[in-house]
Formats: sequence, structure tokens, C-alpha cells
Amino acid sequence: MAIIFALFLLLVLLIRIARSIQKNSHIRKLPPQVAGAWPVIGHLHLLGGSQPAHTTLGNMVDKYGPVFTIWLGMRRTLVVSSWEIVKECFTTNDKAFANRPKVLVTEVMAYNYATFAFSQYGSYWHKKRKIVTLKFLSNHRLEMFEHVPEFENNNELVEMRNWFGDITLNVVLRMVVGKRFARDVTKEENEGNDRCRQALRDFMDLSGEFVVSDALPYLRWLDLGGYERVIKKTANEFRLGARRMATRA
Repeated sequence: MAIIFALFLLLVLLIRIARSIQKNSHIRKLPPQVAGAWPVIGHLHLLGGSQPAHTTLGNMVDKYGPVFTIWLGMRRTLVVSSWEIVKECFTTNDKAFANRPKVLVTEVMAYNYATFAFSQYGSYWHKKRKIVTLKFLSNHRLEMFEHVPEFENNNELVEMRNWFGDITLNVVLRMVVGKRFARDVTKEENEGNDRCRQALRDFMDLSGEFVVSDALPYLRWLDLGGYERVIKKTANEFRLGARRMATRA
């Protein structure tokens, strides 16, 4: 019995070795990798100095060519600095690059990547795209909403930064749910609208922040920098605002 069990284990081991060899033989040649990667953190130390990241990447382009790879923590990242290669990636082979990156802010704010803009490429995304195209972006629908931007522009003297954001948000909301964030409402409603606006602005700001756990997922439980706490608070404010809007609809 022991001999049979030992032979079985040997057979399993040989199969695993054979599959590993077969897999490695089919690995395609990758672009050059930048030297100097450290264990665990990869090339993050090269991008975190006093020199701007785009300058550091530009120096790497001069040394390694228009396409190379770096490690952002545990994530291998392709860097492209040539319009011909960009066209090859996003036009010729666009499906290979269609997925969105999985990061903390979109996981929390976008309902675990369920929203159209952040969902993964596949049948679910195709269904969402079809709905958006037919219901919101068809020529007929766009003609119906031609008056909306004109209505939002009422020739008032305003502080431009906030009002550009408000106008854009109102145009989108009127196209999607048929209503806007009005200012001629009760004080309580206006405060709720302001909180929802601020949550959207915070979401945009947080989307550009470097979150340690995006590069080093096993450190997420530490919440270094407190970003997860802030993101969850922002998501809660946004959802409360969406609920208030649905109630008043």
C-alpha cells in the first residue's frame, strides 16, 4: 500500500514538472525590465525621490527604449513612450488592455467594480455598454438633451472652478435621472447636495492618490495613511446623497 501511494505521489510530481516546463516554454519574450528592483517594493524607491516621476520615467526611456516594464510593489507595469506602440496596444490589441486596474478607491466607491466605468471587460461590461449607448448616447437621446447645457449657462458672474463642476454634474444628472442639484431648495436639501458634491470631488482627488495597499495588497489591513477609512466615509456620503435624490425623484 505504501509503495502504491509513493508511486502515486511520484506520478503527480512528474505531471506538475511537465506542465511547468510546458508553460515556461510558451512564455513570450517580455519587454526589458528596469534594473534596480528591490524585493517586495520593486521599483517604488526609484519613483519616490525628489525628482518628479515623469522625469524619472523619461530617463528610463532614454536608457531602455520606448517600452519597458517596472514593478510597482507586487504589480508588473508596462511603460510605453511611443505613439506607434500605444496604437498597437489600444487599437490593434485593445482587448488585451481593456480591463481596468483593481485599486482600493474603485473597489469601495464603485461597488466592487460593478459600475460601468470601472467594471472588468467581459459580458457584464458589454451589457452595460449596450444600455448606455442605447439609453443615453444615441443620436436621438443626445438631441433631446441639447437644451440642457444652455439651461445651465445662465450668464451669472460666478466662481468658475466650483461652477464648472456643478454645471458638468447637473448636465450628467439631468441626462441620467432627469433632475439636477438645484440651489433654490430648502437649507437642509442644499446641505445634502453640498455634501454629495464634495463626496464626488473627494472621489476624484482620492483616485489620484497613491495608496500603499494598491502596490502591496498584503498591507491593506494596516490602512497606511488612513486612505481606506477616508474612502469608505466618502462612499457613504455619496450613497446617502444618491438615496436622497432617489427619494425626491
